[in-house]
Amino acid sequence: MPIFFLIVGVLLIVVAVNDKIPELTGLVKEDFKPSGNQPAFPVWIAAIFVIGSLGYIKSFKPVANAFLVLIVISMLLSNAGFFQQFTRAVEGK
Repeated sequence: MPIFFLIVGVLLIVVAVNDKIPELTGLVKEDFKPSGNQPAFPVWIAAIFVIGSLGYIKSFKPVANAFLVLIVISMLLSNAGFFQQFTRAVEGK
């Protein structure tokens, strides 16, 4: 957990130094509101949390793992253009 906060802190420092705070807040706002027929980010987090918490019950662990894999696959293959956005981010555009 401390590593997560360290990464977030470094990210916020880099954003502040580059004076990109309005762009960052715009991106965060877009993540929390639904676009078209796709659910918003909190819906995905809630689904992962509920299924992950079911994984703590030993008899439900294989089923919970299968559902978590299904959620990850559906996030990757959804019509959000993950691969196009990833290649654009890698190219720096």
